[in-house]
Amino acid sequence: MRLIQCIIIILIFFSACTSPNKILKSVNTRFPDNPGKIQKLTKGVFWLSWLGKDTVLNKMESMNALIINLESAPLIYDFSWFNDHRKTLSNVADSTLAIAAVNSGYFEYLNDGGYVSFHKSKGIVNQEVTIPASHTRFWKHQAAFVQNGDGGFAIIPGNQNVYKQLPIENIISSAPLLISDGVPVGKYFVNQKEGDKSHLPGEHPDRHQAGFGPRMAFATTANRRLILLSVDGRSPSAQGINAEELTELLYQYFGASHAINMDGGGSLTMFVRGATPTGVVNYPSDQRKINPDGFDHVGQRKIGMAFLLLPKSEILRKKMKKKEVTIDSLAMDYTDNPK
Repeated sequence: MRLIQCIIIILIFFSACTSPNKILKSVNTRFPDNPGKIQKLTKGVFWLSWLGKDTVLNKMESMNALIINLESAPLIYDFSWFNDHRKTLSNVADSTLAIAAVNSGYFEYLNDGGYVSFHKSKGIVNQEVTIPASHTRFWKHQAAFVQNGDGGFAIIPGNQNVYKQLPIENIISSAPLLISDGVPVGKYFVNQKEGDKSHLPGEHPDRHQAGFGPRMAFATTANRRLILLSVDGRSPSAQGINAEELTELLYQYFGASHAINMDGGGSLTMFVRGATPTGVVNYPSDQRKINPDGFDHVGQRKIGMAFLLLPKSEILRKKMKKKEVTIDSLAMDYTDNPK
């Protein structure tokens, strides 16, 4: 009997030790020279990071992904909204003792029309799309990331009326939809893929989503994994990608069955508590407006909403509390003022 117990303990031990490697092997990175590294943050939650030459896209890339097993991760998911008083992601994540966090949807409030996206958390509608259908940014609420009643997540196409009628407590609208039920629709979102687009407004979908820049995406897989992916840009060390490449990355490398593009650009931020002094693990791009050669984990943009991975147990909360987070002294305000 003791022998059997010892064998079980050994098997559990090695299973716990090798699970990060199994996760990494399940992600077809296609980067033979530098397959990236993975760290277990807590049960069922892994952080994958990669920096170097992408031999598939043939350019330098910086990528970070949070891979969450929805069956086992001891987490509470918070669709956090603070667009009435914008903050850095690290500030919000620190105050809530988040294990990890990412920026989420478009939070702009425009003087010529109002909000560009829909947000609902804990059953409360925080903002609705108030810009007219004729507005250049109206496309930005084409789809939504929602939390199901069973603790899972879904990514659905829709519009303002659909989101308002859904009997769901947590909804973040964004765009474009990248993968829908296994179909990589994001590869065809941009109509004008080639040629000069300088005549188009910067927020026109063909210009906004065809350009190479920092991008954030949320995705789900058939085996109930949630993937939060950030790809940096605007640097020789991180050249960024467009919507078509982001779709391909999630479709081919991560096996996503559903995916949506979230707010990117200078808003792109991923937080992992304890990984850096501020917790930021990607390379915010707004600082490069001041210092083109800057490539560090500081200079976050103050944002209006985020997706937080919070500890479910008091024991895990206490562990998070011991990991200090420093203030990002180089944080920047966004140009569009909150309402």
